[in-house]
Order: sequence, then C-alpha cells, then structure tokens
Amino acid sequence: MSLVGLCSAHGSPGVTTVAVTLAATWPEPRRCLLVEADSSGGVIAARYGLGDTPGLSSLAATARRGFADDEVWRHAQQLPGGLPVLVGPASADEAQVVLRDVAGALVGWAAGRDEVDVIVDCGRIWPGSPTLPLVTGVDVVLVVVRPSVDQLRPASHRLAALEASGVEARLLLVGDRPYGPGEVASTLGVDVAGVIAFDPRTAAVLTGARGAVGDLRRTPLVRSAATLAEHLAAAAPTSDREEDPASEGRTVGEREVVEGVQR
Repeated sequence: MSLVGLCSAHGSPGVTTVAVTLAATWPEPRRCLLVEADSSGGVIAARYGLGDTPGLSSLAATARRGFADDEVWRHAQQLPGGLPVLVGPASADEAQVVLRDVAGALVGWAAGRDEVDVIVDCGRIWPGSPTLPLVTGVDVVLVVVRPSVDQLRPASHRLAALEASGVEARLLLVGDRPYGPGEVASTLGVDVAGVIAFDPRTAAVLTGARGAVGDLRRTPLVRSAATLAEHLAAAAPTSDREEDPASEGRTVGEREVVEGVQR
C-alpha cells in the first residue's frame, strides 16, 4: 500500500489536476483510489458531472465507529473511465468539519489495506489545517509548486514546517521554468521529487473545458504523470495482493481512465 498526499502552500499550482492525472495513470495491476480532501472545498464533482454524495460527507457519518473493510468503497463514485474517487464537499465550511471527523479514520483504513494505493488531494494547507492529520499520516507528501519565486518561497517554508513535524516531504514542480529541478534543489536545499509538465491545454481538457488534444495519453502532462506514478508505485511496499470482493471491478487501466476523463 502506498498513501500519497499532494498539497500546496500558495497560489493555485494545479494540485487537483495533478492528483487526478497521477491516479489515472497509476500502473496496473495495482488498484488506486483518489480522495479529494481539500479544506477549501472540492471541485471534482462539478468538473466531472458527479453528485455531491456519496463521498467524504457520507463517509464521515461512519468515521466514529471505524470503517469496515468495504466501507470506503460504498461511498466512492467513479470518474468517467472507472477511476474510484471520494469526492469532497463543495463548501469550505462543510469540508473543514468533515475532514476533522474523517481524516484520522481514513488514514487508519488505508494503512490496513495492502491491495489499494491511495492518492489524496489535500489542497492548500496551513498551520492548523484540518487536512494535516491526513498529511502527517501518508507515506509520501508532495508539495506541488510552480517554479517561480512567489510560489517557491512559501512552498519551501511549508516544506520546512512539515519536516519539523516529522513529515518527510518533497517538492513536485509543475514545469521547469524559470527554474529547473536541479537549481531549485541546490538553491533551496530541498528534495525535488520530479517535474510534471506545464501543459495548459491538456490541463484544461482534464478540468472539464471543451477542446481536444488528440491522444491524451501522449500529451506531456499525462506522460510526465505516468512516469511519476511508476516511480512512486515501484517505491511502495510490496505484498501478496489477494483479490478484494469489495473493490472488484475497480481495477482499470491508464487507457480507459484517461480517455474516459477526456470524454
């Protein structure tokens, strides 16, 4: 099991788009669940024509008594193409209440599930954020940032704060201009996990805008996300994965998920 959290410290570098693309390109045969845990409110349901429930709100009602093995799956919807997602509340007020109720229980559930990897869209985080229990409980924390001074400075401070709390976090750059990963790493003294291609046209399609980009799987954004997904999945702990009846039918390939999202 691998529990990967993506977050930001400032601005809108595209955390949700990266999270969706990363989950959509997660390598087979491993199963992947996308969790939208943005305390500012979720957008995935609106982008992809899903309902507000089921999702984190309905799951939170069961959090106090813990989750049965198949509990989380019963509250997941599917993105076009079949990727399972726990959508977050659209309202920031509701999202913060729900996350305080569900964050710890969700981490505990994921930690006990060897057969599924979980990608968590944590949105922007700050001191006291209700998303912090999720961030501090994941295996890998990636702080998504555009490599510009106005985003790199707050991101480096957030990285330092996370590490001071015992969280091992790394930067994930969206684009390599004006500063590339080597320069960012050496100047700031931080670990850069990789670069997601800055590809506004593909990002617009993935966020629901009209348009086409041909074969979505061959675009710079999707190809760079697939490379990162392969690296993260390869580094995850391995185990003998038995088929779980609760998640049967939820294993889908990159082609189906990405092409489904594009439609």
